[in-house]
Amino acid sequence: MDSQLTGIASEVSTTFHQIRHGFKVGMYALLMLEQARAEVVKSPSICRMPSTPEWFSGFVNHRGETIPVFDLSIYFQLDRDTEEKKEWLLLIDEHPQAAGILLSQPPQSLTDPVLADPEKSEQEALPTSLKHAVDKVYQSRNQQWLELDHRRFFMSLKTEF
Repeated sequence: MDSQLTGIASEVSTTFHQIRHGFKVGMYALLMLEQARAEVVKSPSICRMPSTPEWFSGFVNHRGETIPVFDLSIYFQLDRDTEEKKEWLLLIDEHPQAAGILLSQPPQSLTDPVLADPEKSEQEALPTSLKHAVDKVYQSRNQQWLELDHRRFFMSLKTEF
């Protein structure tokens, strides 16, 4: 009986895959930190604030918490010519560090992204605020994905008000 179980166990291959989540803002493919808590909401009602930059969309009330919302395509000056509808809100982190990013398409799951060679990454061409919030670059689906430290990034945006 034991020999039968051993034979069955050797036939079963246990393969684990690393699943990561990323989102695109224009030409930038951004990968969330591995342990980041995130949620996607469709078509939220955003309360705009006067005298704030255009890229700061305002605040949403999510489960009783007020969360700031940013439109990074405006911040990076990517969609001046197109009016892509941003139907998705990606909420990253937990209160009080939570922040929202407006997206025109929902985030994607990436299976087993590979750490890219730093010499072959295109980090030098990034905007300064993004460059300071990206430490690693991964390769997946024939594209480079910038691992975004969202807390560092949003702190740098706060200094621009």
